[in-house]
Amino acid sequence: MIFSRLKSLSDEGEIIAGSKEEEKIKNKIRKILELVSDEIRVTPVRVLNWREKEIIVECEGNKIDAISFPYSLSTDTEGNVSDNFSECNDKILKVNITSLFEVNKYYINAVKANCKAVIFSLDNENRRFVIKYGNMLDYGPCPPPPIPAIYVKSSDFNKIRGKCRIIIESEINPYATGYVIEGITNARNENTVVHITSHHDHWLAGERDDLLAVSLLPEFRSNLYETHLISYTAEESGSIYFSTFSWSYGSRTFLSNLGSEDLDNILININLDNISEYEIIIKTVPGLKDLFSGLYTTNIIDVPEIYTDSYSYIRNGIPSIDIGSKNNPHYHGEFDKIDPNDSKIIGNINLIKNIISKIINNNIYYNFNDMIEQVKNSMLYAHPPLKTYLVNLIDRLRDKDIYVYRNLLKFYGGILDIEENYANVKLFHKSYGIEEMIKRKSTICIENFQCLEKPKESSSTYYRYFTYYLNELKEDVTNEYTDQLYLLLKKFL
Repeated sequence: MIFSRLKSLSDEGEIIAGSKEEEKIKNKIRKILELVSDEIRVTPVRVLNWREKEIIVECEGNKIDAISFPYSLSTDTEGNVSDNFSECNDKILKVNITSLFEVNKYYINAVKANCKAVIFSLDNENRRFVIKYGNMLDYGPCPPPPIPAIYVKSSDFNKIRGKCRIIIESEINPYATGYVIEGITNARNENTVVHITSHHDHWLAGERDDLLAVSLLPEFRSNLYETHLISYTAEESGSIYFSTFSWSYGSRTFLSNLGSEDLDNILININLDNISEYEIIIKTVPGLKDLFSGLYTTNIIDVPEIYTDSYSYIRNGIPSIDIGSKNNPHYHGEFDKIDPNDSKIIGNINLIKNIISKIINNNIYYNFNDMIEQVKNSMLYAHPPLKTYLVNLIDRLRDKDIYVYRNLLKFYGGILDIEENYANVKLFHKSYGIEEMIKRKSTICIENFQCLEKPKESSSTYYRYFTYYLNELKEDVTNEYTDQLYLLLKKFL
């Protein structure tokens, strides 16, 4: 049944948030969940829909197969090709990458170098990736991408030479509608809720990312907890303001519209994303590793995953688990298709079913000692006034205060060194990011705050006052955190 569901959903092709195709897959997912649910809810979400209508790439008279990266705007541009940033002014840049997560640092540098467009290549598989422009990790309005970015297969990369012309016709609708589909099963503890989540929007084939997870949802039922089986829109794209925190917009918006009581009732979130034939990896907030005792002991990391819908729950103070595979060789690619006879895939499916079924049918609890260790680690970069509150936090955690534990999760945030591929997640991330800025030479972007760029060449006087600026910034952030922690802890003070 799982694979038949998967292939039926996959038949709808690429699903971009807010598209007509999403309307069709929404109806299929609803029917799948109706068979196992006591109640179905479909929640519309305003999303930005981007669509590639046509792309033509021609170099030296030869047409080359290509696809555009979202959110490339319509364009008709022509120029000579360069593979060097320093020579890219008014030219088209070609870049061979080793990971899609390198795209944005190269894209930003290409804009700075006044390139006309960027052509990426990774391997011999068409892929998509959202290009971002502005301060990274920002939820708010950001500028649209100023130059187009396209992708060609490695077999065609050498054909990108001489003079090239790129024509893109794309369409953007910032008032499109995506859908969150939710199947609810009742249980004895109706005010204690478990969310098991996935997403149905996907680039190109998208079976590992994330239609297999959607197809797994009907396999889970709890006798103890009210269970919400959810397929989200706008995990890959759809953020309405071109925001550079472009992923998990659907879950972020859905949770922001829930009342505080509904959020408080969610005991735990278990998110499934990028399940492949490779080894399973589990990322959790501190305090949940004990739930896997006797079920799975390998590859469990108590550091939140920022690049999935589970992160939206963490930012709302809800303990979350993210289950996926270490690798998806066809990430965002046209060959992201699953062989139903692959024994490794089947083994991973059975493992995940067993893990989740055991967790949601037993007592779910938090290990406060794990979070105490994380708070202690954050003292290494906390400003002295903040450290006083952290000591009080540790006392409350030793008393196993669930309210304090859950609210502490809201203090997690992302940090991205612009020269690195992936963001890190830290408690009191603004303090950590500013401290890292003092140590490093590259630009540091702090989630929903700002990007800090150290001057490359400056006099000792300028550098002294730049350091003064960072210290003042750190003091402001410290005051912000201490005010928030005072409200959290005031009944104990």
